Amino acid sequence: MFSSRAHLLLSLCASYALAFTPPARIDVPLFLSPAGRPVMGVGMSTNNVQNFNFTLTTSLGYTTVAGKSCQDCSDTPLYDVSLSDSAKPLSGQPSVSLGDSGFQGTLIKENCKLYASGGQTWNYTNQTIIVANSQSKDSIFDKDISGLLGLGTLKNPTDAAGFSASFDDGIYGQYYIRNPDATNFTFGMDLKPSPVIPGNGSSLTIGPGAKSLGDSGVGTLHWLQPDSSAYQADKVQWRPVQVGITTGYLANNTQPDLTVQLDGWAATIGSNNVGVSQPILVNVDPYHPGIYMPMQEARLIHDAISGSEQTALSTMPGQTVAWTVPCNTQVQFAVIIGEQRFTVDQSILVVDQGDGTCVSIIEGFTDSSVTQYIFGQNFMSQLYLIFNIPKSGISSVGFAPRTVSSTTSRDIGAIVGGTVGGVAGVVALGLLAFYLIRRRQDNTFFKRAAEIEEEHKVASTVEPYTFGQNMVAHDPRGFGLASPPASAHDPLLGMHDAGPVQLPPPTYEEASEAGGPSAVRAYPRDSKMTYTTASPPVSPNQTAFSGSGSSAV
Repeated sequence: MFSSRAHLLLSLCASYALAFTPPARIDVPLFLSPAGRPVMGVGMSTNNVQNFNFTLTTSLGYTTVAGKSCQDCSDTPLYDVSLSDSAKPLSGQPSVSLGDSGFQGTLIKENCKLYASGGQTWNYTNQTIIVANSQSKDSIFDKDISGLLGLGTLKNPTDAAGFSASFDDGIYGQYYIRNPDATNFTFGMDLKPSPVIPGNGSSLTIGPGAKSLGDSGVGTLHWLQPDSSAYQADKVQWRPVQVGITTGYLANNTQPDLTVQLDGWAATIGSNNVGVSQPILVNVDPYHPGIYMPMQEARLIHDAISGSEQTALSTMPGQTVAWTVPCNTQVQFAVIIGEQRFTVDQSILVVDQGDGTCVSIIEGFTDSSVTQYIFGQNFMSQLYLIFNIPKSGISSVGFAPRTVSSTTSRDIGAIVGGTVGGVAGVVALGLLAFYLIRRRQDNTFFKRAAEIEEEHKVASTVEPYTFGQNMVAHDPRGFGLASPPASAHDPLLGMHDAGPVQLPPPTYEEASEAGGPSAVRAYPRDSKMTYTTASPPVSPNQTAFSGSGSSAV
């Protein structure tokens, strides 16, 4: 009996010792490319590593890099498969669309790694990669962007010219193959607003005064674990990823992998409120800078803005149109998710083009069959997003308010500090007066004593002792950011040897500082929409948000 119990105990101990340990968070800094998209550092191949800047998308599960033979890929380093000691060719010639862009190429298996803060790397081996040999006019791979990190799931198999991609071909599937005891892959996204403005060309345009690659951090990817200090965990709104959707998205594109159903939106322009109260299908994707919605609804918002005019400007040329608006426009746009309202105002929605005119980042799809929405980087910057990709079952996206800013605490602290300081000042003045009076009395006493006992005077000299310390100025943050890689073999932004990059989180203050939630008249999408004069919708959390956060998944 004893031996059987001992054997059972040993088995349990062995199982516990071999149990999967959840990984620690890795912070992957995101920077702004000259094209205006967020980028990160990626290394490819095992030994002869080629380093590139990759942008990221949640719409696709494929990872793609611009190949050496890509004639349409300009002004960026290109991947040379012949230099890799770990690349393995696959059959198939996939052709993929993303927004208004597209690319095609060959397939390989390759070992890759993400560059993180503090010189860390995250290795992901045997990744299925599309090596792009051509792309459409509206390019992805240019201006220092060499690749695309697909954060989609590929759970819906995609047939592409002889190759059927599946979950195991994406970044998550390979993670589970390497870690068979893992059950969830979770990461958080903490972004700053995008400086991109709609333009007419094939590339994005950065607003006047915006910094470019290496000079401006645009957020952090909290890889493997969300940052638990960054958001309000008790207010996370989880939404399951929708599957089996076959209509409503952009023509020539596939259904975005991480599409979720939200509960509507509401916009306030002056005394006018417009909105949709029925469920809407939304893809949140940092690859896109703006807010994109069906034309009828985008027009509804801009019709309520006096002086707005539709223009050919667009961040997705041929797919969307934008509106110019007066630069003093006051507008709020709130997305409704369960009990939460996530609101952006004119500081995000209205962008100065630098020529005296302003443009709205809310764009409408030109194709009337598009009924879904895309909420890009500018909207995503106003909340914290958590993506949970389980080994089996349905993926989900969490929407959370950012951790409350310490601004209020600092203000209160200033008030309290001022009060305490004032009291302390009065006390100090009193002590000083007491000291001076006492000193005067003491001086008189000693003077008289000296006159009486002059022969006993003792002159004493006190040698001063000087306190000194050599102070060496240093940068505790250890930024040391370098310029873009001069070649495919140079490290990205000095991420290999730089210290931890602590990027300050974006902050956002809602336009309204007072008042409570009010009813918002909503409109179904298939009826004619009019304006009301009801009080404007406000977010239940009318404080400044900053930072990021997380909860156990």
